[in-house]
Amino acid sequence: MASSVLLSEKRQLARKELIYYLKVSELLNNQEVGRLIDVNAAGLQLIGAKGVPVGKEMLLSVELPKALQKRSLPDIGVRAKAVWTRPSLTRPFIETGMMFLNLNEEAKSLIDLLINLFALPDGQLDV
Repeated sequence: MASSVLLSEKRQLARKELIYYLKVSELLNNQEVGRLIDVNAAGLQLIGAKGVPVGKEMLLSVELPKALQKRSLPDIGVRAKAVWTRPSLTRPFIETGMMFLNLNEEAKSLIDLLINLFALPDGQLDV
């Protein structure tokens, strides 16, 4: 388990929650890693049955919503590193914070498009 120190003080950009929990898979074996909770240009937060071990680097594929798949856009492929993990408030799930590594322009553009089209208004899901 990662330390309980929250990384919010280190985060430069606020992550945006989306109206979808998009499927995130590891590209090498096509195994689902979790569902996307929120995202920004620096990283993403996942929720899943298992957390990703802190420090693990992975090639991930973020499945786009059907509305964007109809436009023949590719899924988002990114290299990311797990920087924290913790139990979710919706047990028995685990949340994992992933930091993007070497994000290319195509992936940045697709992430911006996701945020612009599907982000919840700020504070929508605050508990």
